[in-house]
Formats: sequence, structure tokens, C-alpha cells
Amino acid sequence: MLLNIYKMKKIIFILLCFSQTVFAQHKKKIVKIPVKQPIEEYKTPDDQLLNGTLKDSKWYFDMKNYREGKLYLDKDNTKPDVLNFVDNNKFQININQKNCKSLIKGTYEILKNDGSTTMPMGYHPFKITSPVQKCAADLSNFLSGAVDVSFDENAQIIEMVEGENFPPTVPGH
Repeated sequence: MLLNIYKMKKIIFILLCFSQTVFAQHKKKIVKIPVKQPIEEYKTPDDQLLNGTLKDSKWYFDMKNYREGKLYLDKDNTKPDVLNFVDNNKFQININQKNCKSLIKGTYEILKNDGSTTMPMGYHPFKITSPVQKCAADLSNFLSGAVDVSFDENAQIIEMVEGENFPPTVPGH
């Protein structure tokens, strides 16, 4: 009987050692918390934009005639300054004044004027991506802001007028 108790203790000891090694090797399961996807920025449908109509076109103006808040462009290539709609979303402006040679680059998204005067709040058709040069800072600031763009396809004229810059709103305040 003493021998049986000794064997039982030995078996229990071996089981105890075995169970300790099993528990020691058992890893805790790491639970991954899913990250919320950021809300996508609203993309205006192409049929509501003038981008397709304006791409690959050049429009001329004279920066001397730029008045605070208004700019008129046409197809008269005798004017020194050029707005080139490079592709479906990029533009480039070459300023060729006597005292100012500058290049302004950026992206555009111009809404079609469907007769209504309402534009989405915070609508900015141009985003400047190039560094602003001092002599063209007024024009760059004008284009970076809220601008109402009117395109007369028959007369081949683009009119840009400064719109209203609304301050950002915080929900609940």
C-alpha cells in the first residue's frame, strides 16, 4: 500500500509539472479592436461639374485689370496672363507682367451654374498647391477663397466673382 501511495504521488507530481508547462505556454489571445474608417469627403458627380468642358483649354486675362473680387477671362490671346486647365482637375496660371513673372498651380472643381445662385457652404473651386509669390499673392488669395465662377460657352467668357466666405461652424454651438 505504501508503494501505491508513492506511485500515486509520483503520478500527481508528473501531472502537476505537465499542467504547469501547458499553462506557461498558453498565450493570451489578443483581441483587435476594429478601427472606424474615416468618413469619405463628398465627391461631386461629374455631370454637375464644368471640369470636363474646361479641360485642355486656355483662358487669357490681364492681371492689371484684376479688381478686388472680380476677374474676367476670354479667348483673346493678346492678353499676357494665361489660365490653363491642364486636365480634368489640375490648372496652371502663368503671370507675365512686366514687374511680375509667376506660376500658380493647383486643382479645381468648378460647379455648373444651373441658374440657381446658391452654392454649397464653404465651396472653394480652386485649391492652390504651389508656393505663393509676393507679386501674385492677391490673385492667389482670391482664387483660394469662395469664388463664384460663371462660364458663358457661347460668348467664350469666364467670370469669377468673390463669393461669401462663411466661418466654419461647430455643431452644437
